[in-house]
Amino acid sequence: MRRAVAGLLGAGVLGATLVAGPVATADEGLAEASHSRFVLDTADTVVEASVTVTIRNVTVDRHTAEGTYYSYYDSYGIPVPAGAKDVRAVSGGATLPVRLAPTEDPSTAVATASFSPLRSGQTRTIEWTYTIPGAPIRSEDYTRVGPGYLTFAAQGVGDPGEVTVEVVLPAAMSFDATSDVFTPARDGDTVTYTADESTEDGGIWAVVSARDAGAADEQQVEVGDVMLTLQSFPGDTEWLRFVGERVTTGLPVLEDVVGHPWPGGLETIREDVSPQVLGYAWFDHGADEIVIAEDLDDVVLFHELTHAWLNPDRLAGRWLYEGLTEVVAHRVVAATGGSGEPRGTPERDAPGALPLLEWEEFDGARVPEVEDYAYAASYTAVRELLGDLDDEAFTAVVAAAYAGESAYEEPGSTTANRGRTDWRRFLDLAEERAGVTDGTDVYRTWVVDDAARDQLDRRAEARQTYAALDGADGAWQPPLGLRRAMTDWEFDSAATIVGQELGTAPAEAARVQEAAEAAGLPVPEPVRAAYETAEADEEYGALQTLLPRAVEVIGAVGEAARATSGDRDALSALGAVLLRVDRSAADAREALADGELERAAALADTASQRAGWALWAGLGAVVLVVLLLAGAVLGVVRVGRRRRAVRVTPPAPAAGPATSAEPTPPADGYALSPESAQNGDKL
Repeated sequence: MRRAVAGLLGAGVLGATLVAGPVATADEGLAEASHSRFVLDTADTVVEASVTVTIRNVTVDRHTAEGTYYSYYDSYGIPVPAGAKDVRAVSGGATLPVRLAPTEDPSTAVATASFSPLRSGQTRTIEWTYTIPGAPIRSEDYTRVGPGYLTFAAQGVGDPGEVTVEVVLPAAMSFDATSDVFTPARDGDTVTYTADESTEDGGIWAVVSARDAGAADEQQVEVGDVMLTLQSFPGDTEWLRFVGERVTTGLPVLEDVVGHPWPGGLETIREDVSPQVLGYAWFDHGADEIVIAEDLDDVVLFHELTHAWLNPDRLAGRWLYEGLTEVVAHRVVAATGGSGEPRGTPERDAPGALPLLEWEEFDGARVPEVEDYAYAASYTAVRELLGDLDDEAFTAVVAAAYAGESAYEEPGSTTANRGRTDWRRFLDLAEERAGVTDGTDVYRTWVVDDAARDQLDRRAEARQTYAALDGADGAWQPPLGLRRAMTDWEFDSAATIVGQELGTAPAEAARVQEAAEAAGLPVPEPVRAAYETAEADEEYGALQTLLPRAVEVIGAVGEAARATSGDRDALSALGAVLLRVDRSAADAREALADGELERAAALADTASQRAGWALWAGLGAVVLVVLLLAGAVLGVVRVGRRRRAVRVTPPAPAAGPATSAEPTPPADGYALSPESAQNGDKL
């Protein structure tokens, strides 16, 4: 939007025989003072404006041989909203003729009052009144006055210290302005916002807006388990329909592009006039709401929704979270069939241009040239970094940036080196996770200042050294201390770790992996962890003995495994069972897996020795069994020879009825004697 000029003057020069055209301007020949007051009439939904201007001609008549030249003013104009009604100008009790003329700004017109010539030293006071009804929603004129909302240009003309602007609103309405010169003062149910500090050379100019959040139409939108409330201007069903459809369609797509589920923290999307005034929409994390303008803008809506993920809590640097958010928004717009023009690439030497690292967090004071450049440059920088990536690679970078991952950790890992993603981490992620090769060139063009350029040079050398080490230590990650130094761009520390503290550890780490592969055994996780988690001098030093010893023990356990595996003859198999060879070998492997190297070595040695004894142990066992069997047979034979004949006792003669306690003889007349029964002899 364009700012209207402070005062528009009609001027003339009179001489004895000469009438000339306009030659004077307000700051050259006219002293100006004004008081402007704008009051919202909620009953009629209009703003009533009254402007009192006092002007004095401060030019000096010139006397020459040709005659006398003197300057005068016979008209004076003020800017008013383009749709202003009932514009009147009164001076000295008389109504002045007023004409309205448009300007290049569709929201601003000029009201000019004519009067008799105002000559040098003369003063005139003009009292202006007019009504601001507001233009329709989504019209080119940004002036709005409706139920519960308004926006218009509040301005006053005059010299510094001679201008006052007042805006009177119901206390229930919030207030925003393009300048922070307004001071509120409450009086009952109204608040008067007063400005008396000039914002321009010719006075005060500010677009103001006000909103009563209670005066809104509402609609609920449910997307999966997410419930949002939409609040529009009363009667703006088109906005409700647009936002509802876009949120329903786009939120799942946005989750896919970012690579994380909806994080919450949003309850309301509100239509407001303030974004039109301030020049930006916003995500208010304190109020859990998004505030956007009446425009049906896909990019702005998805930009603000993306801030649920990508915001200062997750990304450090205004250029980073604004630029990445804008690139994500355009991806979602394209995926959902929406429309929106991307920002153009700014000239690097454009007004307001600066290294993006110097674009500071927004604190309410905006420099339009800087804001325009930085938003466009931020989008350009991120687009040049990630714009050509396919969906999978793009999401990998965005998801990692949101999660605070380090590029030097495994994807998805947030247990080590997690932190808020800044410009350094983001460059590393783009190159490591997505294979971006021209990241430093993009940074040199758009992002860094001179000091940071030096860091980029040192980073290139450090990354070459890191890559060489990462290749030398096999499939393992480099030690944590080195990964942390690289993540934090502490390149001196990284150089010390590589050049002085790790020594041969990377090569020994590779030997451990090679030994495990040759032995057909898994790498001992505690040994790997000792290497990958090392971050202190003593831990680096311990690796110098741990890793070579691990190579030796892995070899020994592998030998034991080979010695105890494979086909065995019957005698060896028997001996292996008796000596528990397989159990010893299994115990050695288990101890190795647990990182108990010395115990594993001892068990492996035991298993190998017993495997060598298995044949003899089996043979000895067989011989022993044979001997035992032979002894058993001989014992049976000897027992058989000692058997005695069974002695038979004839039955006693009958002595009468069977009343005796003696046993009754069997039918054949024979019975075992008690002695024979005790000896166990058989018939």
